[in-house]
Amino acid sequence: KYVSVAPERGAAGRPRHIFAITDSGSELFRQHYVRMTRRLLSEIVSLSADETAGRSGAELADLIFVRMAERLAAEYRARVEGDTLAERVHSVAHLLSEEGLDFDVREAPDGARLLGRGCPCTRLLGEHEGTCDHDRVLLSRILGVEVQPLSAEALPRDFVCGYLVPTSVPRSPLEAAPATV
Repeated sequence: KYVSVAPERGAAGRPRHIFAITDSGSELFRQHYVRMTRRLLSEIVSLSADETAGRSGAELADLIFVRMAERLAAEYRARVEGDTLAERVHSVAHLLSEEGLDFDVREAPDGARLLGRGCPCTRLLGEHEGTCDHDRVLLSRILGVEVQPLSAEALPRDFVCGYLVPTSVPRSPLEAAPATV
């Protein structure tokens, strides 16, 4: 059970209930997902009838995550600190932790690896849908380099996703141009 429900006592009129997240429910929302939830709700509310017409739930979720990745990239790109790519990767991991995105940075000879623990997109889409591409696009746009996904076999045990930020690559075309939706 993720949410508990209890009747509100002493209220006149229609029955009222108090909803609260349980410990099991809290585990689903590791870290600061309140901020991410607000962003998701803002994106949902901003959708027009034309944008939602004829789209499945999965297509709408994809549209919302694309938009959110665009907004996050625009917001965080100017806040990234560091002269070297490695410093910028660490800065991005720190900045995104404010959103509840939990990345570890591990240096490797071919570049830095950003290893993610709890992807809200993957949780919402479900494991059967595969991994989403939104974090890769977000990271590429913020860092200005083409970030490559790691295979499931390349991920350490405690991580659900991972990306390689190569040390010697051209700037990403994703950095400058917004995605078309």
